[in-house]
Amino acid sequence: MSRLPLARTLRRVPKMIWLALGVGAAILIPFALFGDAIDAWFVTLASPEAGTARGVLGGVIFALLALDIVLPVPSSLASTLCGVLFGLWGGFWISFGAMTVSCVLGYALGRLCSGYAKRLIGARENALLRLFLRRHGVSFLVALRTVPVLAEASVLFAGLGRMRTLRAAWPLLLGNAAVSLIYAWVGDQGRSADAMLPAFLASLALSGALMALAYFRPRR
Repeated sequence: MSRLPLARTLRRVPKMIWLALGVGAAILIPFALFGDAIDAWFVTLASPEAGTARGVLGGVIFALLALDIVLPVPSSLASTLCGVLFGLWGGFWISFGAMTVSCVLGYALGRLCSGYAKRLIGARENALLRLFLRRHGVSFLVALRTVPVLAEASVLFAGLGRMRTLRAAWPLLLGNAAVSLIYAWVGDQGRSADAMLPAFLASLALSGALMALAYFRPRR
């Protein structure tokens, strides 16, 4: 008898929550399974003792950051290492380009799965998701650009809710530019080990400023 109320309770949970949990699980499970191994491999590859050529290492960093939407990549470390190896502007462009590719892949994946998501959550909740993205999608994307896991999830949800491509593009580009510039600057200064937390806090503050700009911008 105790199972019946639980089943009823689960059926009353909004399907949007199940979709959010599913997206979160798709991002977190690879971290739990492969995150430590990828971190160790990446640190070993980037160590001076490995003797990896800068061009090869730059290509590896770009590929890892570009696939961050589906792989458990230490993106903060990778973006900072861009600055260490290639300087402020070289590191910025590698990080920014790779993060933008990751967003394109995540948005396209979300749109590809949008029909399945609509069938999963139903027409009513799908309409609510689209309404939310129309009203708050820009601030939503900018605010979460620096937050691990949620940054990737927000891009997937923009695709699942079929947010207009151009409307999603500019906050993602601004957020990527802000994050890449901060971490590349930290790496260029040669303080990648002891300045990760300040860099993360600075990127959060800048994302907050961009979110405020998006919220208070003149409405057409």
